[in-house]
Amino acid sequence: MKKILAVVLVAVMAQTAHSQVIWRSAKTLAKGQMILMSSNYMTPFDKSYSWSEGKWIDHPEDRTMTFSGLNTMFGIGLTDRIELTVNVPVECKSAENGGVETSASGIGDMYIKTRIAVLPWTKTKGGLALLGAVRLGTGDKDADIALGDGTTDIVMGALYSTGWKNGWRGHLRAAYWLNGKTDTDVDVGDEVKMIVKLDKNFSAKWMGFLTYIPYMMMQRKDADGNTVDNTEKTRHYLSAGVVWKPVKGLFIRPKVLLPVWEKGGSSFSVKPLVDVWYTFSLFK
Repeated sequence: MKKILAVVLVAVMAQTAHSQVIWRSAKTLAKGQMILMSSNYMTPFDKSYSWSEGKWIDHPEDRTMTFSGLNTMFGIGLTDRIELTVNVPVECKSAENGGVETSASGIGDMYIKTRIAVLPWTKTKGGLALLGAVRLGTGDKDADIALGDGTTDIVMGALYSTGWKNGWRGHLRAAYWLNGKTDTDVDVGDEVKMIVKLDKNFSAKWMGFLTYIPYMMMQRKDADGNTVDNTEKTRHYLSAGVVWKPVKGLFIRPKVLLPVWEKGGSSFSVKPLVDVWYTFSLFK
């Protein structure tokens, strides 16, 4: 087990990734506690939305697009109520259209995030945490497949988690992205995302969960402030998975993401993910 743990830690510390600001429950890290997290994903896009026809169109055989990478987070508890985390993405993107192949890989848009426990969470009482984050335009927007949009964005959100009752726990999380403008003065459109999640504890080492995720990206605006038609996106996802806790502080979370209703952009039929979390105390 020590060898397995060493391999996991090397993978988490060596790889960085695109962030998700409303990961985790409302429980904040204790003072001096650290968290290392890596979420490995692969997204094979196989359809695009046709605004003229009002429906999804499957990609032909000579058109493929696959995004993969790691969503990784590094965090530390500054006090028992305040934590600071950094998210640095490493992304790999490839596409083929009519025999023409393009690809890009590298660091995407980084986040710096803080969470404050307004109502500290306990096993028997619900908790509420507020969050704030800055998303930096560190991804190469000029790559063959853009790794970022070149904007600096502000994120605000809140997370509520219930206490455990009869082996069940619930979560409600939401965040709003106030997205900035590109160097051509294009407003890329704000984003709203929510997570409604239900946990079921089966044993000391196993837990299951079911998640509903609604997401919306608003219309872009050009340099003159006019909205750009057909640039908005709406997503409704379901996700299911399990959490395995083989040793203290280590959490391995295989899961799958399924779209249930969508509009705009490109999409996938299924998205597999594997998260690895490790927490430990650096100081007290």
